Amino acid sequence: MLAPDQFRVNEAWIAVRINDEFLYVQEDPYDIYVLVDAASCYVLGYVLSRVVDEAPNENDIRDLFKTAWNAKKQWAETLIITESSPADKIFSKHAREIGLSITKVSISDLEPIIGPLKESFASCFMGDSK
Repeated sequence: MLAPDQFRVNEAWIAVRINDEFLYVQEDPYDIYVLVDAASCYVLGYVLSRVVDEAPNENDIRDLFKTAWNAKKQWAETLIITESSPADKIFSKHAREIGLSITKVSISDLEPIIGPLKESFASCFMGDSK
C-alpha cells in the first residue's frame, strides 16, 4: 500500500479514474480521470472521458498536464498509474514525452491516497452516502 507520507510533494503524481460508477451527462456515460499529487493529495486537475471512447482524448490529457504544470511550476518525477485502466496508454505516452518515469500499481495500493477522494466524489456527485 502506498501512503502520502511515502512521498515528497511533486515527487509523484497519480493518474486515476475517480468514479466507480458512470457519471451521466445528457444521458451519455462518462468517466472522470484526475491527476493527484501523491504526497499532498492535491487534485491538480481532471478530465471527463466518454465511456464509448474508452480513454480520454489525447488533447485533454495534454491540457491536464499543462494545468498541473501551471499549479506546481514543475513536473513530478514519476507518474503512478493503475494496471487496469483504459487510460494507461495515453497517460503513459504523455508522461514519457515530458520526462516522467512510469510506475504501475494496483488500484488497491492507492487506497490510502485516493480512497478519501473517491468517497468524497461519490458523496458529492453521485449521491452515494457511504
